Amino acid sequence: MKISRKKIALGTAALAIAAGVAVQVVWHPFGRAWKGQPRQLELDFSRPDALVDSESLSSLPRDMLRVPLLRDVLTEDFVNYYEDNEGRLSASGALRRIAFEHDLDWGDALLKRVFDEPGRLMAWRGADGTLRYWALSMERNGLAKVLQTLGTIAPADTQLSRAGEVDGTPLYALRIGPARSLLLAGKGDRLVILSEAGMLLDAEGKPIGARAKAMAAWLSDDAGAREAPLQSFALDAAKGSPKGHRVLVSANYLSFGYQMFFPGIEALRFDFAGADPKAGADDAAWRSAVLVDGARLPGEWNTAELWKALPADPAACATLPVDWQAAGKMLQKVSGGKDELAAQVGQAFEGPAAVCWYSKSALVAPLFMARVKSADAASALRPVLASLFEQVIGAFEPNAGAQKGTYARLPVQNRQGAGGAVLWSRAVSSPYGTREGKGAPFAAQLSAGAYFPVTLALAGNIVLFSPDGTLVDDALAVQGKRFPAVADTMQRAQLARTVLSFTPSTLAPLVRREATKALPADQEALFLNAARAHLFPKLKTLAAYPPVSLVLPDRLPSGRAWVPVTWQQAGTPPRGAQAAVPPAPPAPQEAAQ
Repeated sequence: MKISRKKIALGTAALAIAAGVAVQVVWHPFGRAWKGQPRQLELDFSRPDALVDSESLSSLPRDMLRVPLLRDVLTEDFVNYYEDNEGRLSASGALRRIAFEHDLDWGDALLKRVFDEPGRLMAWRGADGTLRYWALSMERNGLAKVLQTLGTIAPADTQLSRAGEVDGTPLYALRIGPARSLLLAGKGDRLVILSEAGMLLDAEGKPIGARAKAMAAWLSDDAGAREAPLQSFALDAAKGSPKGHRVLVSANYLSFGYQMFFPGIEALRFDFAGADPKAGADDAAWRSAVLVDGARLPGEWNTAELWKALPADPAACATLPVDWQAAGKMLQKVSGGKDELAAQVGQAFEGPAAVCWYSKSALVAPLFMARVKSADAASALRPVLASLFEQVIGAFEPNAGAQKGTYARLPVQNRQGAGGAVLWSRAVSSPYGTREGKGAPFAAQLSAGAYFPVTLALAGNIVLFSPDGTLVDDALAVQGKRFPAVADTMQRAQLARTVLSFTPSTLAPLVRREATKALPADQEALFLNAARAHLFPKLKTLAAYPPVSLVLPDRLPSGRAWVPVTWQQAGTPPRGAQAAVPPAPPAPQEAAQ
């Protein structure tokens, strides 16, 4: 078939257009200019979930590896992850492209210099619970030339555009993804970078009032105004940034938003002072502290009675000073009960509660323990617990009804235990259950091949709960002096102030077993092989470490203040490793404004 010149010309033109589009896509991956329509985010600039003050942010991951346990478990992969982070690489690529196209002499060391300067990194959680959004505030120093250049090249660049202003300071958007733009602003010697345009701008691309004021404060020369985020962590802004690193994390973030049930704990702090040049040795160490509000601690945070009642050899245990009034209100909402339920729970319980994981069970089936004030309170609480368990616990099984094929929950089993203990239990089917359904008298009624023997018990002034009834039986055996307690292996003088403990030798095999169960070889062969190659060797290294405990000071403040905490090891760490964390310094004197 003969092709005319006209068709050849049209084909050539089409190829040229296609080639031009291809070049544009490759050379300018985000060809449309930023139109100021960000995805508005709900954040509180005055209350970050985490805050890092550092002399050099790029050295923070490496300095974390100075803790022997973290160094052995994380190794250099941890550092490389943050150096090769997708967001950082995208920003680096955008800056390289801008420098090339506009014939700028920025060089490849520009981004590295940003993270080598002293700065403050504030982070907020996203919808998935991770620290997804961040703001970097710093003195720009050598970056002044870069900020001055942005204003001249923004009108002619496809990834960079002016996005308005904050208090008279130009605001620039650097597009690093199809739906993501960094925001940059510089004023005087100050530079602020936001990880998402929607952190500051509304859906119409206009600065949000309160956040714009906070941004202006971060850019100002007023050191006091810039230190406002520290107030949410009860730190004195007048003392300025520390030497080395200071890492602050809110308890609300660490507890996945459940801090309302233990408001007496507000945040954790980790300080790294660096080595003292006069000492002639590398004495750099991390120190730890916790922000507590003594006025909101329900009584004393005394954990001695809990350790005496918990079964020995846990993989990990933690105690929390629960606000029982708040817990009662939550139970009232869950059960749809009457107003008196909140009062009954709030008046019956006292002191902290504990949660422990055991290698004999599963990660999804810990043991919970709490204490009741008196025998009279326990007697009054018994019908309340029975009603709550009957109403809240259970799954509707396919053949548990009066007729085959009708859904119902299996019946609650009541029984008496030794020493006058009362137990309520109900089988709840689940593919992740701790017991196999095969052989159980109700196996035909279950919707899965396994189930949880969920159990609640009241023994004296102790209330126990676990999805795995075996752990409740162990705790009752401790009450009857037939099973050892955690306290039997702890120093007597530290029973009242030890608030957290974990045993790597039992925690590591528990995590390995759970990972293996979650990655069956016939369904998740790729991830299972990755776990065997990377996770399991680290767990083996972790298992060599002795038990570690977190100990509070003997006295806690009556108000809101930071107190030092001590990480203590029960034995000798592996050869070549020193103590994971040295003793804490004297109690900090910072207090709330």
